[in-house]
Amino acid sequence: MAIKKEYWNKRYTIRWTKMGDEGTKKFHATTTERYRINTITNLIVEDGRTVTEHSEKATLLLEDFKKRMGCSSIPIMLFNLEELVQPRNDLESFSRSFSTLDIDEVIKHMPPDKAPGPDGFNGLFMKKCWNIIKEDIYTLCFDFFNGNLSLEAINNSFITLIPKVHNPKSVNDFRLISLLSGVIKIITKLLANRLQEKIIPLIHTNQYGFIKSRTIQDCLAWAYEYIYQCQHSKKELIILKLDFTKAFDTIEHNTILLMMRSLGFPKIWINWIERILISGSSSILLNGVPGNHFH
Repeated sequence: MAIKKEYWNKRYTIRWTKMGDEGTKKFHATTTERYRINTITNLIVEDGRTVTEHSEKATLLLEDFKKRMGCSSIPIMLFNLEELVQPRNDLESFSRSFSTLDIDEVIKHMPPDKAPGPDGFNGLFMKKCWNIIKEDIYTLCFDFFNGNLSLEAINNSFITLIPKVHNPKSVNDFRLISLLSGVIKIITKLLANRLQEKIIPLIHTNQYGFIKSRTIQDCLAWAYEYIYQCQHSKKELIILKLDFTKAFDTIEHNTILLMMRSLGFPKIWINWIERILISGSSSILLNGVPGNHFH
């Protein structure tokens, strides 16, 4: 039933976008309703205050996301990675140059209808105009490989807020989607495709999230199976459920680089990742208006 409802919701949206008569009262009422639902009119601060002014809401969102997603200037590593991580000697292939076929493959599989980032270009534009723009994209990717590309101008994103509940009131009532520029998507996808070739031996067997061929639902199945066995054992036990809030949003950049060095990644690969992390900036969209950038 839920799948059927979702289908008709999507069909309704697409139909009105393509076939809606902009002169009818029903079309005006529909667009007004959607605008009202998507508009963030007020937010509640931790101390209980309610802010309604655009500038106050923008400041609240900026401070929250800077604290959540920004990076520390001097993070401290509390573990001895040499004792915990076994370096590998089969990762030199990561440093090979990109080919035009690799770039063409990224464009071929790029989703055409994803929301565009600050540059306004989505996958459909890339596909339709590829014969016109491909030489410039090739040059951009090769310059990145050789270290001759400044990423600051293209490595920025818009953070759009999606309500998690029907009537969101606080910042935590929204989940975020980061809308990247089209060209930085190509570069990061090239790196992701290369990492995908060897990522399974590099991570723990119990890591299920964000890994191709694995699903986070497997963790739930293991948990239920373990609880079932514990109940039938008739022994006294304690089960702890640990919830790492916003775990993947708050990973330190330097920690990522230290882990890759300890795992034996080549220097040029680490340099690519470091340049992407250092140059990245984001701006939060509040009712369609971008706010101040933060690193």
